[in-house]
Amino acid sequence: MNKPSKTTPKQYENIIKKSREIHFEMYSQEDLGILLRFLTASKKEAHVLELGTGTGLSLSWILEGLGKKGKVVSVEKEAQYLELANSFFGEDKRLKLVHQDAHLWVNENKDAQFDLIFADTWAGKFTELETVLDMVKPGGFYVIDDLNHQTDWPPGHQDKVILLLEKLKCQTDFYTLPLDMGSGFMVLCRKRS
Repeated sequence: MNKPSKTTPKQYENIIKKSREIHFEMYSQEDLGILLRFLTASKKEAHVLELGTGTGLSLSWILEGLGKKGKVVSVEKEAQYLELANSFFGEDKRLKLVHQDAHLWVNENKDAQFDLIFADTWAGKFTELETVLDMVKPGGFYVIDDLNHQTDWPPGHQDKVILLLEKLKCQTDFYTLPLDMGSGFMVLCRKRS
């Protein structure tokens, strides 16, 4: 993990500290945070969906790039992680934290539309992919990370990632941008009709 810089959100270091206290080590990297803040800020009054809140590290970047009238829905199934994120951001009126499995939330809200979707959990990446891509507005972004091989991946996971990347590259309604930095990112932008 990179050492936090002066450009990190004000809660960044405290979220990392509290995450370590509860043994949560699945941090999103600073490079990804900078990308999420950038993409969020590019949309006036952005409507953002985060699948997999974790303890709120990526959320801190999204909220920092979000305008005063923007909205974020962040979905997390682990209550302990969501409670930690809520302790940092629960007062932010632009944010709705949802305690639910992302798979269920996506299927219950598949008609919703977003300017940016960050899929940081199984649902929205390896399952419900087409449904989640349909939720991206024209000109909107879909972002995933953790695409570069990791030594602690279970057997067969690399094959799933390769298949996912091939599916994403074949999306004719989107422009794709693979970024070989950090854990490996991919950004899709829905074409305007």
